[in-house]
Amino acid sequence: MSTAEGSDVAARLRDDLARAVEQRDQLEAEYQQCLEDPDVLQEDRDSVRTLLEGARGAVEHAERALQRVESGEYGTCSVCGKPIGAARLEALPEATTCVNCTP
Repeated sequence: MSTAEGSDVAARLRDDLARAVEQRDQLEAEYQQCLEDPDVLQEDRDSVRTLLEGARGAVEHAERALQRVESGEYGTCSVCGKPIGAARLEALPEATTCVNCTP
């Protein structure tokens, strides 16, 4: 990956991370409100908690992808060492394996 491509990818991943952090923070506040309100149904609490867990996962994925960009490993399969296809990275920026090495 060229320096310019790496910069573009890093900028995109930073944007993704910022959005994921914002969503996580909003859901954490909403979940806290649900826990404090005795009138909120358990099903609603569970739904918000499920969304929150997904948002936390999105933050972790974005952070790991950014670390891979910064270390120069982004776009390289962690199993075979070959390039991960651009379409795969576009769809799954956190991908660490190529299509052939994905279980």
